[in-house]
Amino acid sequence: MCCASMEVGQMLFNDLREFINAVDRMGELKRVEGAHWDLEIGAITELVAERKGPALLFDKIVDYPGGYRILTNAFGSLKRTALVLGLPLDLDALAMLKAWREKTKQYKPVPPVEVSDAPVSQNILAGTEIDLYKFPAAKWHEADGGRYLGTGCAVIVKDPEEDWVNVGTYRCMLYNRDKIFVNMAAGKHGRLIMDKYHARGKSCPVVISLAQDPALWMAATYNGVPWGMSEFDFAGWLRGKPIEVIRGEVTGLPIPARAEVVLEGEIPPLGEIEPKLEGPFGEWLGYVSESRTMTPIMRVKAILHRDDPTILGAPPLKPPRPYAFSLPLAAISVWDQLEGAGVVGVKGVWIPCFDYARAIVVAIKQMFPGHSKQAALAAASCRAANSGGRIIIVVDDDVDITNLEEVFWAVATRADADNIEIVKGMTVTGSDPLLTKEYKEKWGLVKSRLVIDACRPYMRLKDFPPVNVFSPEYRQKITSKWHDLLTT
Repeated sequence: MCCASMEVGQMLFNDLREFINAVDRMGELKRVEGAHWDLEIGAITELVAERKGPALLFDKIVDYPGGYRILTNAFGSLKRTALVLGLPLDLDALAMLKAWREKTKQYKPVPPVEVSDAPVSQNILAGTEIDLYKFPAAKWHEADGGRYLGTGCAVIVKDPEEDWVNVGTYRCMLYNRDKIFVNMAAGKHGRLIMDKYHARGKSCPVVISLAQDPALWMAATYNGVPWGMSEFDFAGWLRGKPIEVIRGEVTGLPIPARAEVVLEGEIPPLGEIEPKLEGPFGEWLGYVSESRTMTPIMRVKAILHRDDPTILGAPPLKPPRPYAFSLPLAAISVWDQLEGAGVVGVKGVWIPCFDYARAIVVAIKQMFPGHSKQAALAAASCRAANSGGRIIIVVDDDVDITNLEEVFWAVATRADADNIEIVKGMTVTGSDPLLTKEYKEKWGLVKSRLVIDACRPYMRLKDFPPVNVFSPEYRQKITSKWHDLLTT
């Protein structure tokens, strides 16, 4: 079957192993042997990601037996991202984002199904057999404070009041043989659920899958899954069939049956385990985060793993190298919220450099005076920009918003300095490198946003100088006639 003709929702794999095989058949997998877990794997991943290279499967890692592998840069191309999203593989970036947006409108939950047997149960370690160092945990960046076993992981908890299961992704640094940090930031769904247990003086049952079906990891990292909706249900819909799970004997939580490695245990109230420094860590904004002392710590009570397990490594890298997927999926949340706020004529939304809405570019078809400013201010204030949409740029729909050079061409030639606004007192992420401890204590998590109207002035649409470029029709005619010349 030709991958490019794949029907929407049709998946080519059932777990991470089958995904690796599918990527290999596409010619987008490179096997690497003999790399060291201490920085080498992280550096190779960074260098290959810079070159927009293949997925990397590390084997025969120093200090580990053959077969104990790490997969990195797994979704770092549009084709590999499309493979997970169940979309045709021959779409360009904006067309793929539009296709994903349309697909999500058809969402219907597909709950997981419990099975009696599972590959993840091939090996079960408990008691003195538990040793987290059994698995290759990389030190990903030079400034990291330790080895991180969980980056491409899925952290599973259950709300004790509302009885629903949440799956999120949080960085997990090794503490010792049977304990691991789980850095759930304040406000994240998993942290809110954990806090409910701790408010009652109870430990929070938790499962951490260290490598799983990419559809489940996509759901765990996707900001479009709201509170109360289980990522298991979302992943089942994405796959077109339910995620198979087994019931954890320690926690009673659902465990992905085809995961590679799973940790099962509990997170006691903060301070019950002697605190150590967690971090620093190279984070998604491209900077090294500060160390923290009161990061939640999981007490591991059981480890389940398949024979010859693979860890999914997804270390954040300096943007614009993709951390998760090569498509800024958060852009559709901004797009939906713009239209929900009544902004018409939106032709596209793009987030350059990041997976979250730090910088937002909106393309519109201008329809009335003030239209572009309305779109800009709506984008600056929408909920999806609450991770700190520092810069908002609105352009005409003749600009390729996926191309930063074109975007800044529009800024340089159409943005009047009088139409640049500074909006103060807007919510930002606590990871913002401009926020000092003193600033946060005084002002909280707020900063200003820069709003740039880079559209042609509406009252000059008819007499604004035309763009010096051949028409699409003539370009296509020449492309067809001189195909060999233009494709070499």
